[in-house]
Amino acid sequence: MSSTNNTNFTIPPAAPGSTRAQTVLDLQTARSLASFSGSQLGELIHGDAAAIARKKELLRIIESDPVFRKDDRFEGSREDRLKRALAMARRIVELRDAHGLTDADMWTVRGLVDEYIPTSLHEGMFLPVLRTQASPEQAKVWLPLAESYQWIGSYAQTEIAHGSNLSGLETTATYDPAADEFVIHSPDITAAKCWIGSLGVMSTHTIVQAKLILHSKDYGVHPFLVPVRSLDDHTPLPGVRVGDIGPKFGFNMIDNGFVMFDRVRIPRTNMLMRFAQVTAKGDYVKPPHAKLGYSGMVAVRVGLLRIAAQTLARASTIAVRYAAVRRQFTVVNSIKQQSGLSSAEETPVIMYPMVQARMFPRVAETYAILFAAMELEGMYQDMLRRLESFDVSTLPAIHANSSALKSYCTGLALDGIEELRRACGGHGFLMSSGLPYLLVNYAPSVTYEGENQLLTQQTARFLLKQLHKHQTQAEPLHPMVGYLDLVVGGGSVKGACTGVNSPADWFNPAVQRAAFAHRAARLAGELAHQISHDGVPFADLNVECARVSVAHSQFILVTSFHARLNRVLKATTTLALYPVLKLVSDVFALSEILKCLGDFTEDGYLTQTQVRHLRTAQRTALQDMMKEAVALVEAWGYSDYELDSTLGRADGKVYEAIMERILADPVNQGMAGKGVAKGYAEHIRPLLKGQRNPVEVGKSKL
Repeated sequence: MSSTNNTNFTIPPAAPGSTRAQTVLDLQTARSLASFSGSQLGELIHGDAAAIARKKELLRIIESDPVFRKDDRFEGSREDRLKRALAMARRIVELRDAHGLTDADMWTVRGLVDEYIPTSLHEGMFLPVLRTQASPEQAKVWLPLAESYQWIGSYAQTEIAHGSNLSGLETTATYDPAADEFVIHSPDITAAKCWIGSLGVMSTHTIVQAKLILHSKDYGVHPFLVPVRSLDDHTPLPGVRVGDIGPKFGFNMIDNGFVMFDRVRIPRTNMLMRFAQVTAKGDYVKPPHAKLGYSGMVAVRVGLLRIAAQTLARASTIAVRYAAVRRQFTVVNSIKQQSGLSSAEETPVIMYPMVQARMFPRVAETYAILFAAMELEGMYQDMLRRLESFDVSTLPAIHANSSALKSYCTGLALDGIEELRRACGGHGFLMSSGLPYLLVNYAPSVTYEGENQLLTQQTARFLLKQLHKHQTQAEPLHPMVGYLDLVVGGGSVKGACTGVNSPADWFNPAVQRAAFAHRAARLAGELAHQISHDGVPFADLNVECARVSVAHSQFILVTSFHARLNRVLKATTTLALYPVLKLVSDVFALSEILKCLGDFTEDGYLTQTQVRHLRTAQRTALQDMMKEAVALVEAWGYSDYELDSTLGRADGKVYEAIMERILADPVNQGMAGKGVAKGYAEHIRPLLKGQRNPVEVGKSKL
């Protein structure tokens, strides 16, 4: 009898009526249930039809290039994978030059490549900081070199001993007037810059955040452009010790690095001087506003919101498609009965209320984050126009709101990816599902560009200032914090919910906004009262600050969604999308209230009966969303190449895809057609045959 092996096995065609044949039909059926045009919603997501067409053109370029193949992306050592990432980084630039790609094209291409590679921080931090903080004279010289990749840079702020606490950074930049130079120095290993993306092997330059020392006086942290490697042979420059920090939880195709400086000298003009300046005599020229340097950081945080929406949308596409084709048990519930399926048929798991409760709020979150990102992007562009004339009036608000939303939305996306992975059952644990890799590569987003819990304190401070100035100086409130007008004496917010007498009342946008406004105002008022009346130090109120920031973020997300709904309703080109987006908005708002239900009930704002109505309304909305779910995730337009998932295939052939990946695995392929694993002769056979290598026990026995 001949042995069976994995290399000569061919998956047969699916027999009519088989489980495999049914998955294809189930996905087609799920698509047909949608009440709206997926292409029309796709245009709303991406901007217009031209943007979608351009993305498809760029996708064809990337997908057809062997450098960006994905079938072996998990293979090889870290060094092998890092070398491959370097090839990707080079190829992207070559494609840019060959095809004349614009900055907008490059943003799309980086998303399509679907890896954080050694130029990611050059493009994501180094260039934005140069554009926003270099003086016009500096930018004229530096930007052409950086944009042409003759310089490759990074942004070196975090140190081994200090990350979020900028005032604790130890790296110094001491000015030497006689030489007209700054001396960059790391006084101890605790001052080593660490976790710096694109620095480990790639960067020739880095923007170093260091303490500015003038005439022995510390002027605080400022940015300096510091060369770290030779432009001739890439060796570290004198006084520079630089390298990679090693393997990480994820993100292993990007070279997070460290660097230490031993009295490295740079010209005085290498300090980024768009705002603060140092003269040749060593005199300090203050910036027009102390927070002007935040503009680059704000740009990154605003960008992270759209990435959060996109990443969660990818995970949602995989999970919802899989739920539509995966059948388990013959349980009959009301949803199955209404669908017309016979009781003898296995039930698609998307029909189970628990699956809906786990997946559909995640789908809603993608749209809520996207629409909030659009609002913030508009605010950011307005801020940039104002900064041209050093008008910083909108900077505090955009900084506080971007901090709040970065904190909340990246956490929302990360938690959502993990919940979707779990909801996919055992197959969700396969790397080939696409979900674990998405999870580990997205995980750092809750830490970089501001640790999420620390950012909440910045938002809380802004809200406290707004409330204080409004109550003591009658200063108008920023539109995004208009709810603070509800706070009265003693920090309290009066009133209870009077607009909910049935489940249907919860679908009223005004009722939803009123609930989020009341809760956000109450928490902010109580925080202010604890500080001003009870004398509790701000530093003792970290947890309360986090609650205030979450409440503020949820208020923005809900009101931004409602604002988008109003625009959709008023435009004839999008009017047909209103019903489904209203449904998605309801799922999001009601799920968010249930998530933090204690905040809405502890002061009596909601009664027990109103909470029961809330749960009924959410359950109804989730059931209504089942028919729309596949079309809602597919409106994002993610291709099979982008998803790289056995579970999320567009043709529904999930079981074929899983088996194809299993058979192609290097372990199985390494059996050389014999079905016998490498290591059999050395380890398995001796174990089976009772052969044991001698073990020296010594005098001390167990």
